[in-house]
Amino acid sequence: MNLKRTSYSNEIMLLLAKTLSVHTVSCVHQTNNGIRKSWLDENLLSHDDGIISTIDIEKRKQTKNKRTSWETTENRDSILFEDQNLTLCIRHQSPIDNLDDLYFVTVRPTLGSLNIMVSGGYETKMSVQDKEIIAALCYSVTKSLIDILKQSESKMQMLIEYIKHKDRTISAMKREMEIPADKTMKIVKEKLVALGRQFGKDFSLTKDAEAVVSEYAGDNMEPLINALERAASLKAEVYDNSQIEIDDTDILVKHDAPSETSVARQESVLEKRHSKIIAYLERLEDAYNTTKDRGQRPTAVNIAEALGVSSASITMWFKKHSEDARRLCEANVNLCPNTRRQFEPLKEAIAGKRNIEKSA
Repeated sequence: MNLKRTSYSNEIMLLLAKTLSVHTVSCVHQTNNGIRKSWLDENLLSHDDGIISTIDIEKRKQTKNKRTSWETTENRDSILFEDQNLTLCIRHQSPIDNLDDLYFVTVRPTLGSLNIMVSGGYETKMSVQDKEIIAALCYSVTKSLIDILKQSESKMQMLIEYIKHKDRTISAMKREMEIPADKTMKIVKEKLVALGRQFGKDFSLTKDAEAVVSEYAGDNMEPLINALERAASLKAEVYDNSQIEIDDTDILVKHDAPSETSVARQESVLEKRHSKIIAYLERLEDAYNTTKDRGQRPTAVNIAEALGVSSASITMWFKKHSEDARRLCEANVNLCPNTRRQFEPLKEAIAGKRNIEKSA
């Protein structure tokens, strides 16, 4: 299972916080980078800490038949309450090392603190039965969320594997067939030279773009040439570089009356583009986390630096792919958990603002 553990745990912590109307939620969980501790602040933003107590590490190793437990803890956060806090511990098995990931929710021992109003008033203490009901509810909703996340991840992996298999099949078929692509490529390269003179740039194709061009051998070239003109115009507008590469995802061919062959080709290109968009969004999420780990504000400039690109290239990427990014994020709620909430370009894409601006 390739589900990212940090985002996986963040979703569970957020659900617990919203279920009990509190923000005092934390977890100790295994990640690909070792055991980490995460917690939510008062704005429900997640934070990570590599410093884990030996007690929490030992708790993960304990075998417990009961998946929830309550502990009494000292109330150090407020001088207004003399009573002790209660901490609910919920255990869910980690798919990485099969030990238990621990989720903690600390609350005051009153029903009113959880916005549960009873006849006894705000300060009515939780009974043993109350605690059992609350623990069972929290375990049930988090277990359901984990099942949903696993199913979503499984479907995404199946989609990616299908795309990879289809790409391999197409590549094998091309090797076996004699495709008259030389003439097509010559026409395209001549067009790139002409576009270079028009925009004062030196345009070239990536290997993936050349593969897209080769698929149009023997076909009507006009839709492909129009797509190249649009790609060159857009890239020349954003990039100051004298040398610019055009990738396969830049070549968006439009057909007035698509044939079965062109539809199949477009579907193949679309699947490949979606796979690349998912990969880019995951790189963006990693760059966001790197920026936060450095103690920097997650601005477009800082995230671009962590990503190893210019902020202008991120702007251009969202200008081209905002609609696809929105659809993929809506289809997979676990994709980019931090950037979808904190990074303005992705937030606007998901909200449909960039699409509205583009069509306005």
